[in-house]
Amino acid sequence: MRANAEVIILEDDAEKLEELRQHFIRKRFHPLTARSASRAISVLRNNLESSRPILAIVDWDLSNSPDHAFTSTDFLSVLARDVPDCLVIVYSANVDSFRVRSEIHRAHPRSWLHDKREGDQSLIDRVDRMLDQTVEDLRVKDGSVVIHIPTKDEHHHREAVRLVVHYPEIVTFHSDTATKAVRRFGDWLARHNSKVTLISHGNRKYRLTVLK
Repeated sequence: MRANAEVIILEDDAEKLEELRQHFIRKRFHPLTARSASRAISVLRNNLESSRPILAIVDWDLSNSPDHAFTSTDFLSVLARDVPDCLVIVYSANVDSFRVRSEIHRAHPRSWLHDKREGDQSLIDRVDRMLDQTVEDLRVKDGSVVIHIPTKDEHHHREAVRLVVHYPEIVTFHSDTATKAVRRFGDWLARHNSKVTLISHGNRKYRLTVLK
């Protein structure tokens, strides 16, 4: 069973938003996009029951947004509360400003900051490095597929990617569908005699560990 990893992108520049969307489509992600914070909040909440994004990319300055009912701070606060395991990158041309950094981290203490002045390619490279993780004999390829390195077999499911990206942390899953997908990934690891195994902590909490 395949389920592409999701990324939610908030960017008020339509051209840049499309460039980012196409990049993630090429990486086999399912991109959710918005040009305003209010739209981003709506998109996120409408999808929480069925899936939860692995990554959020947030433009801090939304001066060209089609509406200003909510701000990037509002969206970051929703991300922190509703999807705390979502990786978040906030990019701004004012990242050196103490005020900006403080506001971002008050809204989402676990977010990463990126300097928008370094260009779009720099942002894309940063995201790729964050997502393409290796844990023993497992590797995340293009941020959306887990590969068992010895056999080159692939596991295509966003929940498997989520576990590898967050290794060795405990991840809480929020639906029976997600936990079933996690258990299937655990069975896949066992069939491949992987050095990585799945550990259940009850209440839909799982983590990966490396066998000694």
